[in-house]
Amino acid sequence: MAKTRNILKRIRAVGNIRTVTRAMQMVATARFKVVHDRAMAFSPFSAHLQQMVADLVLRAAAGEKISHPLLVPQTGVRRDVLLVITSNRGLCGSYNSSVLKLAMSRLAQLRGANYDVLLHAVGGRGARYLRFCKIDVDREYLDFGDLPEYSQIAALGDEMMSQFLGGRISGLEVAYVQFISGGQQKPVIAKLLPLEDLPGASQTEEDPSLLAPCDFLPSAEIILRRLLQNTVRLKLYQCFMDAAAAEQLMRRVAMRAATDNADDMTHDLRRIANRLRQMQITTELAEIIGGRAGLEAKE
Repeated sequence: MAKTRNILKRIRAVGNIRTVTRAMQMVATARFKVVHDRAMAFSPFSAHLQQMVADLVLRAAAGEKISHPLLVPQTGVRRDVLLVITSNRGLCGSYNSSVLKLAMSRLAQLRGANYDVLLHAVGGRGARYLRFCKIDVDREYLDFGDLPEYSQIAALGDEMMSQFLGGRISGLEVAYVQFISGGQQKPVIAKLLPLEDLPGASQTEEDPSLLAPCDFLPSAEIILRRLLQNTVRLKLYQCFMDAAAAEQLMRRVAMRAATDNADDMTHDLRRIANRLRQMQITTELAEIIGGRAGLEAKE
């Protein structure tokens, strides 16, 4: 009887856990929809802006190529910023572990190439993991939230560009989980500074008609300066949006798996409890029948 009570207690405990995981799954689903819709609406704008910059670089006035400090690697300094984007909370599957593993691999590569790496951690999980591994973290960002605001990311991008143009850093790389589709997310390293590989540049070079001389008003240099700054801000914001979408999706998947496991465990425990009850009833019936037979034998 005591064993049956213990199983019933476990069933109630599993049911309480299922209630929590089911609620977290629903919350993650709602948050994912908000982030996904914003990321999908933002992605074409970011892609077209980068293509516009690539085209502008190759189609300057009189067909002459123009340049900008944000496009040229820094010389004389070997100090990169590695920005690692993780979550503030757990229960999201392999989201944090996958991006941290990739970031540690990239950190080892940069240090092996004699780079002085400034490690910036976004999210409490990543910061705690790096401190646990006794890795120095230069800066921690814990206030971006589940849905980062563009103003916050733009301010961070402006700071990184200021340090790059001032010669204090030689590059900026971002480690994050890229959201590709509902069934595919992968950790990647995105190089934001300098802006070397812009989408559309190779296509423009292959098509001579796109290299026709153009007149710019204001000048191509002014337009390029404004577009490049916005490109860095938008690429950084895209990284944060992808990371946020991937986090909520992976949390939803993890909580759904936990809810399904709780249902399976409840089913198995109920089956065990029913078997124990049947055994107890059978034992009690056998005792009653045996006692009745003993009384009849005495009579």
